[in-house]
Amino acid sequence: MRISIFVFVAALSSVSAWGQFPDLPGKDFTVKSCSNCHEPERATSLHQDKDGWDATISAMVSRGMEIKSDADYATILDYLSKAFPAEAPKPLNINTASPIDMESALSLLHSQAVLIVNYRDKNGKFKSLDDLKKVPGLDFTKIEAKKDRIAF
Repeated sequence: MRISIFVFVAALSSVSAWGQFPDLPGKDFTVKSCSNCHEPERATSLHQDKDGWDATISAMVSRGMEIKSDADYATILDYLSKAFPAEAPKPLNINTASPIDMESALSLLHSQAVLIVNYRDKNGKFKSLDDLKKVPGLDFTKIEAKKDRIAF
């Protein structure tokens, strides 16, 4: 009886995971291929560009995922790339961001991010990109290159 309940619950959770997969060409094949090794939800948690999905699928193949042809590989790659594309990065609020957030979102060195936070703590919130030019020792070229990622 316990085994039957377990199988039913496992099947039910698999069905709910299928609902997280958008109805696009290649859905059934992709879900079946991915769920041979892990729960389908693992795939739905990732959002990558085509190169990212290609690297992920290649890694899965190196761990034993069976893909019988280049066409099957392309089906999975196309499906995942369209169903779970890379998400546009959210703007970083420079007035509330921690140094670590600035490092990752703006590709700053830790020392540069700390300069921004220390200046902000001492002088108040930044109102514009020009205010960041006032931070002594800051390499403003890195900030300017990522200006589309900054919010105030």
